[in-house]
Amino acid sequence: MIRGQTSDSIPIDLITEILSRLPAKSIARCRCVSKLWTSILDRPYFTKLFLTRSSARPRLFFAIKRADGWCFLTSPQPHSPYDKSSLVLVADFHIKFPGYMWPGFFGLNSGLIYFYHMLISEKDKDTVVPVPVICNPSTGQHMSLPNGNMKKGFLGFDPIEKQFKVLSVRLYNENQSPQVLTLGTGNVSWRKIHCPLKHYISYCEDGVCINGVLYYLGHRVDVWYRVIVCFDVSSEKFNFIDEEFFRRWPRTKLINYMGKLGAIIYEYVAFGDTMMYLIKDVMKPEQRQHVYFFGKDTFVDDSSVSVTSTGDVVWLIYDTSKLFYVFYFNPIRNTHQRVEIQGFEVNHDAFANRRNVRVFVDHVEDLNFIK
Repeated sequence: MIRGQTSDSIPIDLITEILSRLPAKSIARCRCVSKLWTSILDRPYFTKLFLTRSSARPRLFFAIKRADGWCFLTSPQPHSPYDKSSLVLVADFHIKFPGYMWPGFFGLNSGLIYFYHMLISEKDKDTVVPVPVICNPSTGQHMSLPNGNMKKGFLGFDPIEKQFKVLSVRLYNENQSPQVLTLGTGNVSWRKIHCPLKHYISYCEDGVCINGVLYYLGHRVDVWYRVIVCFDVSSEKFNFIDEEFFRRWPRTKLINYMGKLGAIIYEYVAFGDTMMYLIKDVMKPEQRQHVYFFGKDTFVDDSSVSVTSTGDVVWLIYDTSKLFYVFYFNPIRNTHQRVEIQGFEVNHDAFANRRNVRVFVDHVEDLNFIK
């Protein structure tokens, strides 16, 4: 604040402009400055302005599973990492979120995280059944959902109606119908929906939401092989992609490749080595492209592989080093870069088990939350 001035003497437009440039973790502290600042930060105009500013500076987002919950960090996201011989980024601590047991983690979707199996309080672990939880990692706001029989769930977003829905699907051989829960309507309850093809998924299965459609790998019950399940968030209808190519690959990660459904496939080649391939369009699996070769001394976390809006494939590599690295690969230019991430030193749990760390690209901080 300018010496000799009070917040009342500073134009509200100027205060709004300054606050909209702050990170989300600073907004909560700013609410305590005065009633005027609180009223400014609660305005829909400010929330929209903040989101617009954040969208222009997407960040890398790191989620670390700790013994006492989750720790979220963010760092700048490099736009042209291949132009430098080496690159070092610093991840700033963002927020700590309580989450006990081993909560299922779907990932980021339009600024929200969906945990499908979580306890918020450690004192409840012996008396309370875990429930699904929606969390805004930018603000720490969260909301517990009805149990829904604790099946695996996915968070989908309809960009036309601006509406979030949670899809709950059977695990393994459970004989149960899929369920849907619509958020933000005031009626938080599960509804059974019809699915023309009986299928199940495993705990480790991830999904991806692209332009209002949820995609995930499902295991058919009748013939015992996998298909790509497509769930339209708006109409709540199912479709399926039954490509023979995907039936024989045990390690497959569906991705959003520049607005199209793509896939990352891992193949064991020899002596413990692994080859990673990129498919830019699942409807054209024969056009798979060699992405990267991993030796037996490294491990790639397939749950953390993602693609930026500009087409860079990004993933975490675990090796014998005590440093954290994010790998960037551009399949068009055929260039790659290893980016060192600093700032994890205080998170001892991350060093103890690096597979507890997940990275997401193009993270945009958003102050909105489901009411």
